[in-house]
Amino acid sequence: MPNHRRRILLVSFNVAGHDSLALGYIKAFALNAPTVARQTEIEILGFSNEEGNVRQALYYMTEFKPHLIGFSCYVWSMGTILELARSVKQIMPRVPLIAGGPEVGPMADEYLEEHPALDVVVHDEGETVFLDLIRYFFAGKGRLEDIAGISFRRDQEVVRNTDRTPIKDLDKIPSPYLTGVLTPRDGVTYLQSFRGCPFRCGFCYEAGRHKMLRFFSYERVKAEVALVMGDPSIRSFHFVDSVFNLNPKHLGKLASLLQKANRYNTGLRTIEVFTEQVDEETVRYLIQAGVQSVETGPQTAIAETQKRIGRYFDAEKFSRGVRLMQEAGIDVWCDLIIGLPGDNFFRCVFSVAYTMGLGPARIVISILHVLPGTPLFEKAERFGMAFDPAPPHYVIANDSFPFDQIYNAVLFSSSAAKEYNVALP
Repeated sequence: MPNHRRRILLVSFNVAGHDSLALGYIKAFALNAPTVARQTEIEILGFSNEEGNVRQALYYMTEFKPHLIGFSCYVWSMGTILELARSVKQIMPRVPLIAGGPEVGPMADEYLEEHPALDVVVHDEGETVFLDLIRYFFAGKGRLEDIAGISFRRDQEVVRNTDRTPIKDLDKIPSPYLTGVLTPRDGVTYLQSFRGCPFRCGFCYEAGRHKMLRFFSYERVKAEVALVMGDPSIRSFHFVDSVFNLNPKHLGKLASLLQKANRYNTGLRTIEVFTEQVDEETVRYLIQAGVQSVETGPQTAIAETQKRIGRYFDAEKFSRGVRLMQEAGIDVWCDLIIGLPGDNFFRCVFSVAYTMGLGPARIVISILHVLPGTPLFEKAERFGMAFDPAPPHYVIANDSFPFDQIYNAVLFSSSAAKEYNVALP
């Protein structure tokens, strides 16, 4: 009997071995609509960004014979996705190609103008938007002009619709794990208790998004935690909350439900914390939650630079927070970013020395990506910011940090961090 269900393919290029939580949410939300669940077949196709091959991806896509394709776009995968989209459009010219994610959302119109293979770009959150697009393309419901939260191409013209209000009640998004859309796996399972971020760090995409914090219910999070921690094969997993220690009340509730569900000594790894807010109570909650490692700033140890990019930084409180977590046996990973406006070569050297003095479990060095939608991207002229307009948008220079100093700072900091990390037991 022939299969008349319409086929939808959701494509991402992820860090090796990882799944796309974003596409899991989108698939779970779409299948929650009875008509879509009956009449469509939705497949998530994930590739390794490090090893992914465009021709290999193209083979799988042509074998699936999709009627609609969605791409999850991040700074690290955009070049590969654009190459793939161009090839797909030649082979399947009538299949609509939809792009969404933090790389394309803030520059939706520009991506449509410069890349004719793309048909629609989603501005921000994709769950409700993608469901509307499914109904439009498969059921002919409504008009593209009436779908808030997208830009699209009409003939040779790019049309930008109004932005869409984000989902207030996050429990309306079914859990990709509880529904079986995603399968929990050891070390690469990601849970989320809220969306948004209270901070406005100039380099971070979250700073340019909706300011409102929105929470999944504790009952929902509890059910996901019970599923993950009830599997003895899962030794560790992650929360992708922007700040795990958002406030003592929220952290206390998370710690309690994690502790009660932890039957197999499962660890929580590489959560993000606001270290200046870490005190003895915070550490008790982190231990109760089973936290094994955290990742944190300082990004730079220069207070003037921190203020300039919209961050709060107190060197004494930061050092104390790191020490308290270390004394409790929690591995602390410290991040530094090279190329921030306000820094220069010698200030980077100071930041490396300061961070080494904290004795973290690992130092992670990265060069600044001037990401679309971030304050640094939007205010580039104010900071004298020069950067590559193409992803990954590496900084070239700014008003305090000329290119030759950035280049030397990257060489020095990367070498120093590598030596430090190798020397650790």
